[in-house]
Formats: sequence, C-alpha cells, structure tokens
Amino acid sequence: MVVEQNEVITERLSRMMSQENVVVLKYGPDLLAELSGLAQGKHLFDAVLIDATTCGYLFTAEVLIEAGRLANALLEVQGALVFLKKDKAIAIVRDTLMGSLTFHIFENHSELFDYSAPLAKHVQAALGKSAGVIEESTDLAQQVLMSTVPVLTHLGIKLKAGMDQPRKRNAVIAAVDNYTPLSTISHRITSQGKMSAEELLEELKALEQSRAIYPIFNKVPFLVNCFRNQTPFTLKDLLVASKLVTQDQLDEMLFELQSVPIKERVTIGPLAVKKGFINTRQLEIALQDQAFYGQTSDSEKVKLVKTSGEETQVQSLVGHLGTTDPSNLLQNIATNRETGVLSVEYKDLQFRAQFEVGKLTHAKVGKVGGNSSVIEFASSWKDGIFVFIQRTPPPDLAKEHCKVTKPLDKLLLDAALAKDNTDSVLKKLPKGINSVLEKVDDDNGLLETLLEDPQEKKPVSKAEMERAQRIWAAMDGITSLSTSIRYLGDITTSELTTAVNLLLHHELVKVPKVDLHGPLDKFQQLVGAVGDKITSELSLAFLRLALRDSIGYSGRARIFTMGSKGEVGVDLAAARSAQTSLSVIIKDIENWQVKYIEYVSQELNRDVLLGLIREIHQAS
Repeated sequence: MVVEQNEVITERLSRMMSQENVVVLKYGPDLLAELSGLAQGKHLFDAVLIDATTCGYLFTAEVLIEAGRLANALLEVQGALVFLKKDKAIAIVRDTLMGSLTFHIFENHSELFDYSAPLAKHVQAALGKSAGVIEESTDLAQQVLMSTVPVLTHLGIKLKAGMDQPRKRNAVIAAVDNYTPLSTISHRITSQGKMSAEELLEELKALEQSRAIYPIFNKVPFLVNCFRNQTPFTLKDLLVASKLVTQDQLDEMLFELQSVPIKERVTIGPLAVKKGFINTRQLEIALQDQAFYGQTSDSEKVKLVKTSGEETQVQSLVGHLGTTDPSNLLQNIATNRETGVLSVEYKDLQFRAQFEVGKLTHAKVGKVGGNSSVIEFASSWKDGIFVFIQRTPPPDLAKEHCKVTKPLDKLLLDAALAKDNTDSVLKKLPKGINSVLEKVDDDNGLLETLLEDPQEKKPVSKAEMERAQRIWAAMDGITSLSTSIRYLGDITTSELTTAVNLLLHHELVKVPKVDLHGPLDKFQQLVGAVGDKITSELSLAFLRLALRDSIGYSGRARIFTMGSKGEVGVDLAAARSAQTSLSVIIKDIENWQVKYIEYVSQELNRDVLLGLIREIHQAS
C-alpha cells in the first residue's frame, strides 16, 4: 500500500517539475512520504524547495534529519533541499558525489542570492512576489564579479586568432587578455557604445558555456559566502566551487597524489595545470582569490582592490567591521575624497551611503534615512561586511528623506553622544541590547500625558511621547530590544533606548522575573517521562485534550506546538502576532500542565506520577 501511495505521489509530483530541474513541495504531514516517493523515482534534482511559509519552521528535528537522509537520493551534486519562509531559508546541500552534506542558514534572501543566484531565482519563482529575493546582486557580489579576471582557454585563444564569431562576441574576446579585470573590460566596451553592461555579461556567459574562457560566474557566491562568514578555504574547495575542475577530476588527482611518494608529490594546483584542467594564469588568479577572500577573523580586516586601465581606474574597499569602526570608515572615505557608494551588510540589515568627492550626500539604513541613519550606523553597528565601490547609486538612496544635511564631523559627534546615552541605558538591563522587557498596565493613564524626562526634569516633546507609546506597545516580554528595532523599522537604537529609559523611570515597563526556558523545560521533561510510561501516542492525546480544556481554540492556543512524540514548543512569532505577553504564555503553560497531569493521573499510578514530578523539580 505504501509503495502504491509513493508511486502515485511520484507521478503527481513529476508533473510539477519545471524545465529547470526543480520541484516545489508544500510543507505538510505527508512531506516525508512525498520526498520518499521522489527518491524512488531515481531522478536527481538541482533543487527541492519546501514551501514552509504557512507554518514557519514549526516541525520536529526528525523531519529535518529524515529529509537530510533522503537528500543524497534526491539531489545532483551541489543541489539543495531548501525549507523556505518568506524572509529566511535553511538549506541542505549535497557537496560531493560521495554524499557529503552541508547545512546552511540564510538570515535573509540576499544571503541566499550571494550563496547561489540560480537557487535564489528558483526561490523567487516558488514564493512569487512575496519573496524578498533581490533582483540583482549585492554590492559585495558585484565587487567580486567586477574584480574577476577572465582567462582564455586554449579554445578561446584559437577563437581570438580567428575572429570568426559574431561581432559582439569578437569585441569581448578581443578585450580579454588574461590580465584585465572585468570592471575595466566593461568600462571600455560600454563607453565605446558597442554594447550594454548586461549584453557584455551575456556574451561572457556564452563564452564560458562554450569553454572559450574559464568559468568566472560560479565562484562569485562561493567567495561572497566565505568572505562574509570569514571562512578559510582550500584551493581544491575553490577549484570545485568555481567549476574549474569537476569533483571526478579532483578525486582522480587526489587518488594520483596518494600513489606518489611524499617527496615527489606536487600540490593540487600544479597537478591541475599538468593535466590540462586549467592553465598557469588561471591558477595564479585562483591563488589570489584564496589569499584575498579566504581571510579569517585573525587576519587583515580591510583590503583594497585596485584595478587600472588606460581609460579608467576603479577602486573598491572591502572588509569586515571590527578593527575598522564605522566612524573611521566614513572618515577615511571622506578624507580620500572618494566618489561612490558605501554598502555595509549585517544579517538582514543594510546601511548605504553615497559620497561625491568625499562629501556624504545621502544615506539610509532600513526605513531610516538621512542624518539619523548615519548616527545609527556610527553609534550602533559593530559587525558587518563593507564594500565601497564606484557605481551608480540605487534609486531608493536618491529619495528626499535620505539626504544628509549635516557635515560628517558634526554627525560623528552626535553619534558619539548617542552611543554614550545608549550605553548608559543598556547597562541597567541584564542582557543589554538583547534584553527583553514587558509592558506594565498603564492604570493611571500616564501614557496619555507628556512624561517628565529623567535627566532634563521637564516634559518630553509630543513626538518623543508618541514614540514611547509605540515602543511600550511593542514590549511583550518575548522580543529582545535588538529585534524590536528591526520590527519597528523606523526607530533608531538611540531613540529606542531613550524611550526605554523614560518608560523604566515611570515604571511602565519591567524586566520579566522569569523566562520561558524554565517552565517549558520542566513541562517537556514531564511529557517525555510520562510518554515512557504510557506510550507517546497516549501522552500526545492527553496533551491535546489538556490544551483544549485549559486554553480552548483561541488565538493563544495556536502559539503552542506539539511534535509527533509529544514534544512541547512555543512559536514566538505566533505569540508576537497574537500580542501575547511572556507572563501570559507562562501562565498558559502552567494551566496546560495542570490539566495534563489531571488526564495522566487517570492512566498512571498517582504515586508514580508524583515521583516523576518530584524528580524533575529536584533536578532543576
């Protein structure tokens, strides 16, 4: 029966497969059966996308592990099994023919794009317009691509000598000399009006596909991912990721090296040249890429890529915030009188600033623009990847609210003051910016007045009061202050901490006395221990009945999750949507647990049950 069902599933899903060798599944109770049916079809996919937008990531670890187990039977080499939300994704990637798998977490779809542009496009197609996938690469990906040096293969040299290709392709082949970076090639060709930048890239892709040049596009997401995560990599990792050599060719070389005496062995790079997989110039470039993008956190954090040609000189400043703080970064660009766009990315946040001959003219971070965005960046950012590159500013940066009206030195002074004020508030909280606060009922109607500022001893402005009201409403005892900044969108860290200080002073918010971990952990231990005594199935049935009796079918009930073996969980995203506080959640868990114990006592000996409860509480 199961085999017949899987055959039906396979037949139904085969009709869903696109011409691009991708299949999309909806997450549901039959997911594993559907994946198993696909695996029995003996077809390998470039991507298997699982749309989890309606449930988030609310499934047990067993589902993820079992999906990973099936991945080798589902995926091509470098294929990916991806669980999707509208704003995030996790992926299991088949790295080698031998079945080596890697697990990737993408905090936003921009990171997914940098990892694999084709995969990001598949995600965009699967999720539709609601997906947050950007249409073009980030500045870091652009910098990596434009600093790439195309190298002619033996076939490419023949084509260049013959010049019997279409006119546009001949122009590109003529410009490729194995030493000129793509940025200079692009400037030469586009400035002469021979073709657009997009047409140039299409011609390069055609040359790459015909093997007239060595691959240049595949290495971009790999290098971006390694540089962003400060992950060192070996030359063989780069050769395979760039598709300069195949996995079979690499395995062949490694096997050959093992059979050679140690004293006579060469490294993988020269061996690849000897076998004709690449030439010496391509090996030099691969080693340069490894040295630059494979840096670790202990190595140089700021690097300057400088390429020059007869017509143009392009500079790109790339690095990690850390040894270079935001203020120094802004000052260096201004002092050097640079013109271009600074882009700093950290998780799902991005700061962008436009400079014209050293003058900061426009800036934005999220929905915050202009002077406030510069102050936010300079006072609050500690981590991130920065890229300064000469390019046309994005349209959203040219909007009126992004104009910077104050001189940079004045903004940096304001940022220093904002940082001092923020730090003084965060020192009062147990976990600093990662603390959670819970609103206190405003029984005296204080929020309808203009509260007195703790430092100035005078009423705050109407705008500050409206901001405090918004922040008070967002304090649910679940969401950290750092996350609240992202949710609120248009409020800076300094503005948030100023409002928090005001609300704390007037006792309108408080730090929760207990966290969710303790009560939830004890309940989970009890459910597990009871399941061992009366079976997981019966325990799960009691859990469901107890939840119905204690909370009913209200919106609050939907924030609690139960795994197939009775694992108890809380969906904090659903809790935020339901505007439920931490205190209410903990109270609901306690009531749920009491009802559960009542049901279990009908099946399990009372003394045994009390012993389990006592043992769990003593252990904690």
